[in-house]
Amino acid sequence: MKVYVAGSLFNEAEVAQRKREGELLRAAFPNLEIFNPIDQPFNENKASLPSPEMIFDGDTEAVLDCDIFIADLTNDDPGVMCELGIAIMNEKTKIIIGINSDIRLRDAHRYELPTYGVNHYVLGGVLKHGHFVYSFAEAIEKLKELLEQA
Repeated sequence: MKVYVAGSLFNEAEVAQRKREGELLRAAFPNLEIFNPIDQPFNENKASLPSPEMIFDGDTEAVLDCDIFIADLTNDDPGVMCELGIAIMNEKTKIIIGINSDIRLRDAHRYELPTYGVNHYVLGGVLKHGHFVYSFAEAIEKLKELLEQA
């Protein structure tokens, strides 16, 4: 089975998080094939990036080829949202897990004015076609649970 890992890649923290996610997935699921865009050779040197069309084609092909799609939705990255839409409409993708790890999310309802929210269209798509969790660790546990049920 193939896994696609989607998430923002635009600062050092996001790059480190994506690399860590790949390591955690490979350790937890050695039999799964992991496609993590940060592992693509051109990401070693951002100055040598391929054209936008090449990035779109390569990542879209990988999303269409995945059985499992895991996305960090915390930063509302438009590229991740586009990938999520493709995964939702892809009949091959059987498991979708959306993550929002913003620490304000679980507590937002405690205040008269909520401190944080999630776009309901995006959340609706995730909930209708998959699962929503609050951390990458929860995503791994959810994936274990779903694979055991399969």
